[in-house]
Amino acid sequence: MQAVNRSYSGRYGFVETEMSWPITHMVAPAAEALRCGECHSENGRLEQVVGVYIPGRDAELLIDRIGFALALLTLITVMAHGALRILAYRKGRR
Repeated sequence: MQAVNRSYSGRYGFVETEMSWPITHMVAPAAEALRCGECHSENGRLEQVVGVYIPGRDAELLIDRIGFALALLTLITVMAHGALRILAYRKGRR
């Protein structure tokens, strides 16, 4: 408050808050779910969404290759990290 020339009582409190984080990709339960291609295709439900790259609808070879390469690199890195941890653990036991 000093920075804005306002008085401050020195008291503070907390407000109860609630956050909603949709972690299901907003997809219906399996019995009601659509197939991926119904939205992620050239003539799918997301056809009119502009300004966003949507996998399956927008074919950009370079972006697709970069995406697959990053996913593969991530998998390799995770597996290498796990292998190194196992080796380090075994080495420490001897």
